Amino acid sequence: MTTNQITSTQKTAYRIVKRDARNPWVDLLAILGALALGLLIGALIIMATSDASPLDAYSALFNGGFGSKKAFMQTLLQATPLIFTGLATVVAFRGKIWNIGGEGQFLAGAMMAGWVSLNIGDMPQPAVIPLVVLGSMIGGALWAGIAGYFRAKFNANEIIVTVMLNYLIHFLMSYLLIGPWNDPGSSYIQTMSFAESTYLPKLFDTKLHLGLIFALVAALLVYIVLWKTPLGYEIRSIGVNPEAGKYKGINISRIIIVTMLLSGALAGLGGGTEIAGMHHRLRLDISTGYGFTGILVAMMGQLHPFGSILAAIFFGALINGSFLMQIKSKVPFALVDTIQGVILFLLVIAFVLRQYSIRKVQIDD
Repeated sequence: MTTNQITSTQKTAYRIVKRDARNPWVDLLAILGALALGLLIGALIIMATSDASPLDAYSALFNGGFGSKKAFMQTLLQATPLIFTGLATVVAFRGKIWNIGGEGQFLAGAMMAGWVSLNIGDMPQPAVIPLVVLGSMIGGALWAGIAGYFRAKFNANEIIVTVMLNYLIHFLMSYLLIGPWNDPGSSYIQTMSFAESTYLPKLFDTKLHLGLIFALVAALLVYIVLWKTPLGYEIRSIGVNPEAGKYKGINISRIIIVTMLLSGALAGLGGGTEIAGMHHRLRLDISTGYGFTGILVAMMGQLHPFGSILAAIFFGALINGSFLMQIKSKVPFALVDTIQGVILFLLVIAFVLRQYSIRKVQIDD
């Protein structure tokens, strides 16, 4: 042979690749499919663990959530803190910052609202309410800012940091409620009742309070910030491609910290409105996992603020309707948590399948 011949063979392999484009209708169908499959699995669990009919159980669940005006108002009441924690997740996840600390930031906001209420509750209501709102946002923002700072400056994993902060804030609140803030006239671990000037006004002569209006306004503001401002563009840019964002002149560290501050402020406001609108005192059980359920809400809402409102109402109905379901069909209340967990698992799968696909590619040997 007068020339060297280089031969190469190609092999077939499969790779996980990011989808080039996404159809919003396919996204919606994926979410509805995950939801339907979750409810189907829930029905199978009901049949396997109890003598109740799944149809009767789900009928009671629906009636408990939407069957009357009173039920619907109670559902909105349950949905209010979930809207805040869902929005907090939307802001962080849009920047691919995995804030799992919504629960801790919710408690931090409630604690700051409690501190404001304990110290200046004797002021007129028009002066106290804005300070309670502002204080709760500052509390949540500062607690989230810790994780944001460590991620930006030391590249610390924000998942680990925020989870650790969840435990830390819970222990701190326990110490305060057992010690300096404890109500000496009560046998419960809680503060004394706050002054009426700290109470949020009620809506429609029900337990529903002004916090719902704050939540809806917050959703609108989150939409405007994320899609109509330079800051929102930068947040979404680092979520899509941080390296490209860096070459465009975006200060990645600054955006990470700002994103976490905004996310924490929203979760903290949820804790503050829960204190001022519902409990009127600080206690250990002010949250029933609102921060964690907020992740579900955001994912089901396709990481969109308006979608998160609808998802929060759905989960609020699940929580509210579960009481009637337990009474009428004898299904354990804990089963609702099981159904939520199944739905979360399926939503994660749907989220991944909408983002990525498995393709056959040719590679050189």
